[in-house]
Formats: sequence, C-alpha cells, structure tokens
Amino acid sequence: MKWISSRVSYEDQKDFFTMVISSKTDHWKMTVMLVWLLIWLTCGLVVFYFLFFTQELVGQKIYFYTFLAFWTYFLYKVSRVLIWRKFGIEFIKIDEDRFSIKKSIWGYGKARVFMTNNLKKIKLAPLEEKSFSKVFNDSFWIVGQGTIIVNALDKEYNFGSQISKEDGTKIIKVLNSKIQKIKSAS
Repeated sequence: MKWISSRVSYEDQKDFFTMVISSKTDHWKMTVMLVWLLIWLTCGLVVFYFLFFTQELVGQKIYFYTFLAFWTYFLYKVSRVLIWRKFGIEFIKIDEDRFSIKKSIWGYGKARVFMTNNLKKIKLAPLEEKSFSKVFNDSFWIVGQGTIIVNALDKEYNFGSQISKEDGTKIIKVLNSKIQKIKSAS
C-alpha cells in the first residue's frame, strides 16, 4: 500500500486498482463538534421539556415549534457530519472496464460507476483559494463537496471531500496514469 497523504492511500492489485480517501479530521476539531452537539442537544431538550411538560411557554408555542423544527434539522446535519468524520471513507476502484467511486459509512453507501472508456477528464474543482465557496467547502463542520471532478459523458461528479490542492494534484496524477494504462491496454 502506498500513501499520498495521511488521509489518502492506494494499492495496485493484479486485476484492479483501489484508492481510499479517509474523512478523518484533527482530534481537536472532532472534540469541538462533539461538545457543540452535546450543548445543542441540551438546549433542544430543555425547550422540548418546557414546551410539552410545563405551562411556561403557552403564549409562545408557534415560535418554539418553529425553533424545534430548525433545531431538529441542525441536529441531523451535525450528527451526519460527526458520523462521516469518524467512520466515512471514499473508495475508488478501477478495473479493466469500470471506474467506481463510493462514499461509504460502515461499508454502506451507493457506488457511482462509470465505464472507463467514457471518462474524459479528472481535474481539480476550479475554486479560488480565498473565495467563500472554497472556505465554506473546507470547513470541518460540514461534509463538503468533493474537490476533484470526474467528467464522464458530459456529466460531472465530485469526490475527494476536503482534499488539499497538493493532495488533489497527486491523486489526479495517479488516477489519470492508471486510467491511461487501462485505456491503452484495451
């Protein structure tokens, strides 16, 4: 197994090629998100208790029902990010005729499969370094879109969530060389 960075590894087998991109982040970031989640959970449970088990919020029910709707949405989003950061991987497999990308949590996830001959280009997403979209995409509290784009049959698919530009360039180089090798053999 060869490593591009601490999050990206690949292995060239006899009949296929695999690459794994881990979603793990720094320990302190995970701790901050977990603390935020616990505080958020506590706030929501307190509002839930006062709304349904006391008479304190009788005149303000509509406001607090709306609050609980938003609270539930953000609870879901942060829980999803925590699970992704802890257990998520992106798995890329290339064999003689297929290129597949799977975003996986605990082994579950749907793979996107492309015919290798239909792949046109693998490139970095054109985000400016100091643009809002780049900063937001690289934030640790969201899953983020991929920073590498696969172009197949005029459709684009992103993968490589929150990969640095340097690592992205190395990944693209490895994947393009493997795809060219497969295309030239067939």
